[in-house]
Amino acid sequence: MIINAHCHCNLLDESCIQVAVYDDRLEVTSPGGLYNGLTYEEVMNGHSKIRNKGIANIFSQMGLVEAWGSGIKRILNAAEEYGLSKPRFQEFDNMFRVELFRSSFPMTNGKENIGETSEKHRR
Repeated sequence: MIINAHCHCNLLDESCIQVAVYDDRLEVTSPGGLYNGLTYEEVMNGHSKIRNKGIANIFSQMGLVEAWGSGIKRILNAAEEYGLSKPRFQEFDNMFRVELFRSSFPMTNGKENIGETSEKHRR
């Protein structure tokens, strides 16, 4: 989500990419909104217009970007893989926000079971 925000944010905007962590979700808000006439529907269907090609190329060479237009799909697939609720995507006030919701997790006496490791993460 953060890599995607850097590839698409408006670097001329005085605000910056914002990452907010809440009890129930992670929000990444990118200044600049959708680029060059791209619509929300097009974005959700995998279309992309990269605002920061130099940054995107560097991330691609580092192996952090698989293909142009794959960011939203990768976020959706990762949420599904980890059993999370469907992420929310919003465009507003020349900003674009992705919200990734936290899954429920076992609690003991109001505290997380920090010492327990799931079978998936033991490998």
